[in-house]
Amino acid sequence: MAFDLRYLLALQHFREAIGGAFNDLFVFLSDISYGVFIFMIACVLFWAADKRTGRAMFLNLGISRFLMQFLKLTFCVYRPWVRSAEIKPLETASGYSFPSGHAVTSSTNYGTLISRYRKHMAFCVLMAVLIVLTMFSRNYIGVHTPQDVLVGALIGIAVVIGGSFAWRALEDHPKWDWLVPALGVLLSAAFLIYINFKTYPMDYDEAGKLLVDPQKMRKDGFKDVGRFLGITVAWFLEKKFVDFSTDVPVGTKVTRCVFGIFILLLYEQVLMPAVTGAITDVVANSWVSFEFTFLELLLLILLYPAAFQAWERHFAKRKQAAEAAETAETVETTEETETKETVETAEATETTEAE
Repeated sequence: MAFDLRYLLALQHFREAIGGAFNDLFVFLSDISYGVFIFMIACVLFWAADKRTGRAMFLNLGISRFLMQFLKLTFCVYRPWVRSAEIKPLETASGYSFPSGHAVTSSTNYGTLISRYRKHMAFCVLMAVLIVLTMFSRNYIGVHTPQDVLVGALIGIAVVIGGSFAWRALEDHPKWDWLVPALGVLLSAAFLIYINFKTYPMDYDEAGKLLVDPQKMRKDGFKDVGRFLGITVAWFLEKKFVDFSTDVPVGTKVTRCVFGIFILLLYEQVLMPAVTGAITDVVANSWVSFEFTFLELLLLILLYPAAFQAWERHFAKRKQAAEAAETAETVETTEETETKETVETAEATETTEAE
């Protein structure tokens, strides 16, 4: 047995020896770096707290997960339990094994925060610890080997470092912004052609059953390239046509996040599973997943911000009109009062002179 599998088996024996005492903890640490949580941090930053950092995090996530899927579908490394029946993971996972998507996402998310808030040492240490714990959790659960999580983390870190220079250059030279969606479209098209026409391993067990179905393995690739395309296109369109501000009252920030997260959860947990779950054909399901993730990022980065900006402006105009009407009414009342007082004073003066 290879060393990486022996390591996972040792962790498995440890889990069993302590009666699964830490199972829930490491599953939790793993879960908060994936699924619906992938873009939640970026959304909150982008909508309400630090738009510049939110933009960078979206772009970094799109690029790092695009690279991750390219490597997954190029090397086609089987999951540990496929390589050895002795490995019993706490939960299953989709896609090929190398590199780890959780490691990529956590190192990108938390790494972006470290790069942006590096002056806050305690916060940066906490983020670094979360990256390491996420990496280890994937080993502990039994779904990834050490090399899977190590390369995944390196991808995320490399994208964060490279992105910090690229996004700064774009801020200094906004005339080159169009390159982001242009490259997004070209790379997405090239990726879709590549994964549809490349060859995949077709290994069978002793009973003649296919160990891993390449069609199912490609689905995550379709989803992440949809996200990548959505991020690059929406980033450009929002910056050019919406360009909302986060310099708003706290109540407005909270409202944006509450409604936005509700929309995100509804889309990820209800709408997308309902539609894709009804499509049994694997290929059709993959293409629909691509479309859904593309629209999801378009919604989060472009459409929802455009909607709340329009509503906030409408509300502000109504508030200004109401305040103007109230001021006019107050002025009118004051003038009437002053006129009445003037008349009463004049009448009183005339009465006094007559006497």
